[in-house]
Amino acid sequence: MIDICYAIADEKGTYSKFLGTSLWSLCEQHEEKDLHIHLLHDGTLREEEKVRFHQAAMHFGQQLSFYNVEVLAAAELDYLRQELPQAGVSRYTYAAFYRLLAARLLPPAVSRFIYFDADTVIHMDIAGLWQESLEEYPLAAVAEYDEAGDPADNPMVAAGWLDGRDYFNSGVLLVDREKFLAQGDILRAGIKRLKQLEGFVFYDQDILNAYFANGYKHLNIAYNAFVPALQFRKIQQLVPAVYHYDAGSLGLREDDVYDRLFYTMFSQTPWCDEDFLYRCFAQMERQHDIDLELARQVFSVASQRQRIFCANEASQKAIQELFNLGGKDRYLTMRSDMDWAGRLCQYERVSPAGRRLYILFSGQYEKIKQELLAAGWQEGQDFMDGWLLLPEKYSGHLFRSPALIRNL
Repeated sequence: MIDICYAIADEKGTYSKFLGTSLWSLCEQHEEKDLHIHLLHDGTLREEEKVRFHQAAMHFGQQLSFYNVEVLAAAELDYLRQELPQAGVSRYTYAAFYRLLAARLLPPAVSRFIYFDADTVIHMDIAGLWQESLEEYPLAAVAEYDEAGDPADNPMVAAGWLDGRDYFNSGVLLVDREKFLAQGDILRAGIKRLKQLEGFVFYDQDILNAYFANGYKHLNIAYNAFVPALQFRKIQQLVPAVYHYDAGSLGLREDDVYDRLFYTMFSQTPWCDEDFLYRCFAQMERQHDIDLELARQVFSVASQRQRIFCANEASQKAIQELFNLGGKDRYLTMRSDMDWAGRLCQYERVSPAGRRLYILFSGQYEKIKQELLAAGWQEGQDFMDGWLLLPEKYSGHLFRSPALIRNL
């Protein structure tokens, strides 16, 4: 038996389709009927979604079990919500922490398991991953150094806690249950340790790295192929791999192989029905109207304001050429792990008096938007999503916004 673990929170009823697509791709790629899929969830998972998950597993003759973490680990979740209240309102949910509890919650017969994030599409038979030797290590993962080609730029690395080449992504894990549990209660102790570090970003992933980055089995990059990095490097060829989409990488581009892979899988699941299609069409129409109104607002205010372009260092030359930067225009170099909203608010405070329009190029735009709105900024007046202004060859697209798909 191959034990697979997923985790989900679905307060809006819009996220189950992603995990369902991952589950479907997992089963389609694995012909043997020897999977036991363990789904960790909370009270936000609706009964109709459970029925769909059962339908997907039964379609392939695989076994599926549900575990309500709010019932099985109530004390741990109370502690988590008390100590990290900000995690519940970030782009992550508390379900991200459920992987830290999986080794304790799964049935005693489970000696090892594979954990997959919900935003993965499995394009390979996972039997090879299951057969990987863990040797003396408690877990195996893919280093982010291997994904992007550069050592991880993370506060834990800057603080000297670990080597940037060892920081791993927690979206795919192969776990030895006994060795993992031997580390003790890493949820509580990990939160205490993490709160000693300023600027931590990834919560559960940082906790796992704090415990295991200096001693884990490095997996081949194919087991956690990071789609945003592949798209950035313009690699458009599918190979056997576990594709990890992450925020912002899924759009509606017919020429993007990763979009096509996701929708090929999704279209076969119980989540793709006539109701979803009608909601999709309606949302496209609404999004088009929103984008047009935003463009009109920006056009009316841009001539009266200083333009501040905010993106990473690698994009500076292209943005300067595309938007003909000059005069009062400014370019702010922003790292992916940076607190964008805090940085922009600080820049605004220390800048000379004047009116500015911040044009943001970030895969986390929706998160940054909410933080800026909470700080009193106005979208279309003070800031906007720069991706809407880019031609398609530079990754711009009318329906690129991840919110379009995520909110359906």
